[in-house]
Amino acid sequence: MYWLKLILRYLVGGRASTKFVTAIAFAGVFLATAALLLTVGVMNGFERAVKEGILSSTPHVSVFVADRSEARRVVSEVSKYPSVERVYWYATFGVILQRKNQLVGAVLFGFPKGEEKYFLHKKGVFWEGRLTDRGIALGNLLASRLGVYSVPQRVLVISPSARRTPIGFIPRFREVEVTALYSSGVYTLDTAGVGYYDFLSRFLTPNTFQVVVKLKDPYKAEELKRKLQKRFPALFVSTWMDANRDFFNALRLEKLGMVLVVGLITLVAAFNITSLLITKVRELSKDFAIFRAFGAGRNFIFGIVLSLGFVLGFGGATLGALAASLIADIATRYRLIEVPADIYMTPYLPVVFGWKEAVAAVLFATLLALLAALIPAKIATSERVTDILRND
Repeated sequence: MYWLKLILRYLVGGRASTKFVTAIAFAGVFLATAALLLTVGVMNGFERAVKEGILSSTPHVSVFVADRSEARRVVSEVSKYPSVERVYWYATFGVILQRKNQLVGAVLFGFPKGEEKYFLHKKGVFWEGRLTDRGIALGNLLASRLGVYSVPQRVLVISPSARRTPIGFIPRFREVEVTALYSSGVYTLDTAGVGYYDFLSRFLTPNTFQVVVKLKDPYKAEELKRKLQKRFPALFVSTWMDANRDFFNALRLEKLGMVLVVGLITLVAAFNITSLLITKVRELSKDFAIFRAFGAGRNFIFGIVLSLGFVLGFGGATLGALAASLIADIATRYRLIEVPADIYMTPYLPVVFGWKEAVAAVLFATLLALLAALIPAKIATSERVTDILRND
C-alpha cells in the first residue's frame, strides 16, 4: 500500500509541464488500446456479418452426384445423421432463353415438387405469380435482361445439347410459360430461373446434380464432410468454408494488416513514456539520492521507475479496454455503423468486442511500457549519490 501511494504521488506530482506530459503519455496508451480493440471489433463484426449472410443463403455441405437416383440415395443416407437439419437435391440445366430479340444464357435449377420451400426459403420471395407444374419462375435480374416484368409471359428455352437430324445437328428448344417472378437477394439465384425437375427434364438434359445439406451447427461442416467422404469415397464433397476459403483468408490478412498499423500507435505511446520518465528521473533525482543515502539499494530505485512505467501502461490500457467495450456495446445496440445491405448482406456492422483480445492488448501495452521504462530506470540507478547531494 505504501508502495502504491509512493508511485501515485510521483506520477501525478511535479511541475506543471511534467504533469501535462504525464497526461499526454497516459492518454496515448489509453487511445492506442481503445483504437486497437475497436479496429479488431469492427473487423470481427464484419466477418461475423458476412458469415451469417453466407450461411443463410448457401449450403453448409454440398455433395455432387451423377444422377437423380444417386441423389435420392445420398439424401436418404445423409438425413439419418443427427446433426443434419434438412437435406434436399436439385439439378442444373444450362440453357439459352429468348424473348423477342433478347437472347440470354442462363441456368435453370430443377428440384422435386414441394422442395421449393427449401430452395427459395425466404418469406415473400415471389412478388408476382407462383410456380406451377408446367412453367418456370425467373429471378429478378434474369427477368430484367429478358424484358419480362409481368406474368404470365412466354419465353423460348433453347438447350445447348443438340439432337441429330437428317439435316444435321439442331438444338432442342421449347416455348415455356413464365408463371412467376422472384427476388431472393442471392445473386446466383436472381440471375437464374427455377422449375420442377419432372417438368424441365422432359425437354432438357441436366448438367449436374447436387445434394444440399443444412446443419444445425454450420461449424460442424468439416466433421460431416469427413464422414461423407468415408461413406461415399467416389463423390466430391464441399463445405461452405471450402467455397469461401480465399475470401476468409484475405479477410484475415486484412485484419492482421489493420492490427499492425494501429498497433504502431501503441509503440509511439511507449516512446512518450520513455521521454516522460527521463524527465521524471531528473526531477526525482534528489529523492532517489536521499533513499540511497538512507540505505536503499539500486534495485529499489530501479523498481520505482519500472513501477511508474507499469502504472502508465497497465492503467491506460485497462481504461482503454473498458472504453472500447462501452463504445462497442453502444455501436452495436444502436446500429451506428450503417453499410449498404445489398453489398455486405447486412444493414449495419456490429462491433464484436472480445475479452481475449482485450487481455492481449493490455498485456502488449504493459510490456511496451515496461520496456520503455528500462532506459530511464538505468539512468536513475547510474547517477552518483554524492554528486546529486553536493549539487543540491
